Order: sequence, then structure tokens, then C-alpha cells
Amino acid sequence: MSDMREAFGKAGFRDEKPHSRGGGPRPDGPGQSSSGQSLFPPNYPEYFDSKGYMQAELLKGKAEEIASRFEADGLRRHQLRAFYDHAKRQLQRLGYGAPFEEIKPEIARLKAFAADRAGRSNNPIPATFKRFIDCNVDAVGDEKSFKSGFMPHFEAVVAYFPAKD
Repeated sequence: MSDMREAFGKAGFRDEKPHSRGGGPRPDGPGQSSSGQSLFPPNYPEYFDSKGYMQAELLKGKAEEIASRFEADGLRRHQLRAFYDHAKRQLQRLGYGAPFEEIKPEIARLKAFAADRAGRSNNPIPATFKRFIDCNVDAVGDEKSFKSGFMPHFEAVVAYFPAKD
């Protein structure tokens, strides 16, 4: 039995249970941390506190927890960087004077890219990474949430991710 499990693992199949389409991550699914608590709770990501300042936890403990989970789930650094680099290019466009409404569709495309990459038979991204992208893109409603919330959080996750690939 373990030989078959190993063969399936080498072929890219993961030992995951099917997911329902409703209501968020399941207790045994990809949105869970190793301690059993949700990696992406219902209020995730709440970028700003009540005074409008960035939540420091998203740059420290939460970012490190997410990066560790991505590594455990088999995300490769080049996969992470492809998404981060796309987001970074949009931030640069803002810096060059492009209006936020012009780049917002490019940010939204990250969800489509994640859906495509998650569904591939070779070199797919883990479901946890797709959920991370979906949650964070959905949280971007304006320029501040993108520049001062999404990007610093994503940057911290990339920084905590191991440099091997």
C-alpha cells in the first residue's frame, strides 16, 4: 500500500480529501494549519487595525506560518515568485502614475492564474496557495489596500519562504 501511495506522490497526486464548494476551508482541508486552526480564518486578511495601520502580525507570525505551510504543501519558489512578480509589476505601474482602476483588473487576474495553475496535471500549485491568492485579491478594494496591505503581506510571505528550488 505504501508503494502505491509513494508512486501517486511522485506522480503529483496528494493525499487530500475532496472539498465541498461551500463555506470556506474544511477542518481537514488545505486551509488548515498543522495545529488544526484555520490558516485563513473568516476575517483573513484584515490588513488594517481600527486606526488604519497595517496589522504587524501579517508581516511577522502569520506570514511565516503561511510560508511554512506553502513549503509543506509543495509550493515551489519559482511558482510563488511568478505570482509575486506579477503583483510587483502592478505596484510599479502605480508608482509610474497609472491610476488604480487601470491596474485593478491585472490584480484580479491573479485569481484566474491561480485557478489555471491549481488545475494543471503537471506542476500544480497547492490548494493553500490558491486560497491565499483568492483571499488576498478579494481583499483589495482600493489603492491603499493594495499598496499598504496586500503587497507588504505578500512580500513578507515571500521573504519567509525558503530560498531553495
